[in-house]
Amino acid sequence: MIQHENEWFYALTKDRTESADTLEKPSMRGVQRSVVDKYSDQAHFIYELLQNADDVKATSVRFRLEENGLFFIHNGTVHFTVSDPQSEDADTNSGTLGHINSITSIANSNKKEVSIGKFGVGFKAVFQYTQTPHIYDPNIQFKIERFIVPYLLDADLDWRETQETVFWFPFDHKVKRPRESFEDILEKLKTLDLPILFLSHLKSVAFDGSGVSGKYSKTVKDQRPRGDMAIQRVTLTLDLSGKKTIKRLLTFARRGGNELPHCVGYALRADGRLVPIDRPAFCFFPTKEVTNLNFIVHAPFLLTDSREGIKAGVKHNQELVQQLAQLAADSLPILRDEGLIDDGLLEIIPYDEGSFSELDDRRKISFKPFYTSIKSKLQADTLLPAADGVCSGKANSYWASDTELVELISDKQLAQLTGMKDARWIFKSRGKKEVQNANRTLADFIDGGDAREWMRKEPNLIVSSLDPEALL
Repeated sequence: MIQHENEWFYALTKDRTESADTLEKPSMRGVQRSVVDKYSDQAHFIYELLQNADDVKATSVRFRLEENGLFFIHNGTVHFTVSDPQSEDADTNSGTLGHINSITSIANSNKKEVSIGKFGVGFKAVFQYTQTPHIYDPNIQFKIERFIVPYLLDADLDWRETQETVFWFPFDHKVKRPRESFEDILEKLKTLDLPILFLSHLKSVAFDGSGVSGKYSKTVKDQRPRGDMAIQRVTLTLDLSGKKTIKRLLTFARRGGNELPHCVGYALRADGRLVPIDRPAFCFFPTKEVTNLNFIVHAPFLLTDSREGIKAGVKHNQELVQQLAQLAADSLPILRDEGLIDDGLLEIIPYDEGSFSELDDRRKISFKPFYTSIKSKLQADTLLPAADGVCSGKANSYWASDTELVELISDKQLAQLTGMKDARWIFKSRGKKEVQNANRTLADFIDGGDAREWMRKEPNLIVSSLDPEALL
């Protein structure tokens, strides 16, 4: 650090010492507890560290878990800074607040509301396991005591690479034993949920501890634009002590007015076909917000303080859900063009309107627009699965009561019977009666229930109500 930065650092230490004195008063002790203990998810801070690493443009990170503490190492190119503590208000507003100022504050950073940001309250989750985080940066080496007070360290780590930043979290918590901390963190490292799928820079996360090693990696293939959408085929791999788990996704992204993308992701089997995936809504990382969708959605939502929930009744979030729903609907013609729409579509689309909360529910964010947008798209476009990867439009589509009827009457014969030149059977492997018996809600979604919204209304053309005996 240069001279004035040294002066700012020592002034910051003095300022934060005064603040710590206040926080440690009996009347204020609950403040620290409320910040640290707001996360129901143990070792949540791991996601926060990944978030911060991505924010400073790291492409790879690694965790080294030891019996007495945890090392976190990344290769980010943005390094720690300090700014004048006397001008923190102005610096926060202008986006020039020093990183050390931010990490030793409570809810004061350059972070924008809708960005993942750097060193927000989330970093404080490390205090579930440590009292004295150490940071070894190319520019400066310091530790934090008393929750917010920074002190310069006398020496750097002799093994730190020149451009690496290293965090050291000794397991010196007053209550949690080192072994308990070790086990919590190792279990979390082994079970991170798609940790780098929606990050901009981070491509790999490695960890090792107690003979267990693992690596999460992301490979992007077939990246291309389609209108205002960016399409990617993504392969995510977890190699856990030699045993690999692979997830494949096809993602569609658009950028909103805040320039941060919102995204819809469909899971793919090894053969490339669509498969349902049950995940909560993502805001860079998984929240605890259930979507009742069989695909993944991600957007820069405004979250509750714990990052576990999406704020309900907030216009920004409601608009993002609408944009995501439209993106999901607009992705369907591309899935069709890729030959990915078949009878398995029934396992992907949201067909049960009753599974979504109402739009005006201020207690819970509603994902009902997905139901509305996707149904409208299916009704208006040529998207209903017929045969051999071909899709049909609503006007020419007929759903047989039994699969035997499809085997008995070809599409050509169906066209002759109905007088519709392009008539096709849809959902050939799933007869209407079979679906009605198993899932009436799905059956009504497909053919419109009593209104027959999906079928032609002339009695002699409602093929979905016919059976082999009637046709013969």
